[in-house]
Amino acid sequence: MGGSSSREPPKPEPKPKPLLTDPWREVEFSDDAYMKLQEEIKNHQPHPKASTTNIIILGSVGSGKSSFLNSVLSELRREEFNGRVQNIEAVRPGAQTSVTQHLRCHTFNDKIKIFDTAGFELEKTVNASIILKKILDGEVAEGTKFDGILETKIKMEGDKIHCVVLVISIHNAENLDPALIQFYEEFIGMLTETGVPYQLLVTFIDKHFETTEDFKSLYRRRDIKQKIENVAKKMRISMSNVLVVSNYFEEVKINQIKGTLLLEAFGQMLTAAKPFQERM
Repeated sequence: MGGSSSREPPKPEPKPKPLLTDPWREVEFSDDAYMKLQEEIKNHQPHPKASTTNIIILGSVGSGKSSFLNSVLSELRREEFNGRVQNIEAVRPGAQTSVTQHLRCHTFNDKIKIFDTAGFELEKTVNASIILKKILDGEVAEGTKFDGILETKIKMEGDKIHCVVLVISIHNAENLDPALIQFYEEFIGMLTETGVPYQLLVTFIDKHFETTEDFKSLYRRRDIKQKIENVAKKMRISMSNVLVVSNYFEEVKINQIKGTLLLEAFGQMLTAAKPFQERM
């Protein structure tokens, strides 16, 4: 009797669950936590060696850089704006070129300065590292036009930068131009050598979530974590230096859940700046 034995086909590997068992970063969403973040930033004091904490925001065109500025400044000035989102920094949806053409400074409670820069355009990155180095060293005055920074022969005095924030959109993260990645890598290498702290801010829009309440699961979303890990690996940035937010884009009023993520990120930028201020 030469009967043949049939083997069952191997069972497919079970698909990983969309949510991680534990979040890869702990964030508390509550009225108390939100107000505590507001108070911590409101009462921020730079290290005695610095009169203000100076943060610069950098990113390519369309990264969400200006939207982040509008979002975080609306949060920080929520009482002044009656809880409404303000278009403090010009945003032009779908623009292919940068709206910002001058070094702009936004102040908050005279202890915090946030500097905005022109969005990176690949064809203009040849001198970008030189220009940025001058800005970081406090050799560029507020209001200076970027195109004229290398042309001026006058010695300018500006504000030394204490923390650099690189902004990318999660929607473009998988298709970043290799030339832009190389520029970021070289720039981050320069920051590492000079000791200037930096953070990678990843922005995303609401289509990833059905309701605002779902934003609470941001740091448990397996797909988002994998995308961020891929970007961090490409740019050789530690995950501990990565921040994630969803900017106010369609909203006209701030809300506590998105606001908590924005304030957590901004608070981390202020924290990152202090050791560098101490070493100045």
